[in-house]
Amino acid sequence: MKPESMASDTKPVEVRPGLWKVKSGNGKGFFRVGVSKKQGQANSLYLEISGRKQFEIGNDCDTCHFWFKCLQEPKLFSQKKIVNLPKSLSVPRPLDADLLHDISPVIDLMEKGEHYVFNTAINLIGPYKSDDENSYFHNGEFHEIWDIEDPAAEDILSGWEHYEGKTPRIYRHEPIVEKQFDFLIPLVPLQRLKPENIRLYQQMIAQGDRPRILVLGLLQRAIPESVSTGQNKNLHSFFAGFVLDGHHKLTAYQRAGVPANCLVILSTKASKYFLLEGEGASPRNCFEERLASLAQ
Repeated sequence: MKPESMASDTKPVEVRPGLWKVKSGNGKGFFRVGVSKKQGQANSLYLEISGRKQFEIGNDCDTCHFWFKCLQEPKLFSQKKIVNLPKSLSVPRPLDADLLHDISPVIDLMEKGEHYVFNTAINLIGPYKSDDENSYFHNGEFHEIWDIEDPAAEDILSGWEHYEGKTPRIYRHEPIVEKQFDFLIPLVPLQRLKPENIRLYQQMIAQGDRPRILVLGLLQRAIPESVSTGQNKNLHSFFAGFVLDGHHKLTAYQRAGVPANCLVILSTKASKYFLLEGEGASPRNCFEERLASLAQ
């Protein structure tokens, strides 16, 4: 099952330590998740920007892995900022109701509905093209779990660059070992960034500053048949974030070898979280517990 719908609330609510639930009642839908039916297949999920499908971001199948595929390169970010982010976003202050109020113009760019917000840190490697044999999608364990012989033949690769977490996060559910893999996906290619701005953020990071990167996130956890039938004791789950602001910071963190400080607005519509046998009857509670484990 996907996480159940939650009661509406116009005010931010801290549902777990470090994990906030917010509701956008005036969502403009500039960033939204679209759902389309493919003939004979599960519903595909899409990241839409300004009404255009930019990325395919997996599907809602309960046994299918996550992937992302760029359908057309986002152009708008090379022109101007979408919103003037408050300086308080990068000031070293905790995530609280006041900070959420400050970024409410960003939340209102999402579609109407509920989102989770939390801070997390990811130690990054990359960037990789999706056909790079060092990337996750060429991981032999990934192929084994989902019975993949050729990633290209699965139609999940587009060549768009991305960053990956250096090591997966480990969750143990005896006898299953779950590895959660993290991805950060820029909307502006590295080649378009200004080297002087990257160097500036590298200097700030070296001096101890931890400027925030703003991302639109999703969490996808499916249970493949190889796991549910007991053939495989390894399970892979996925956190992914599309970078809305902070592309120079992203590269600076990776080059500095310092975990990237990310403020995540997480889409429940783009997420799925199915349960292993014996995990209980509430996907929502397990989903929130997992998100809270990422919060820092």
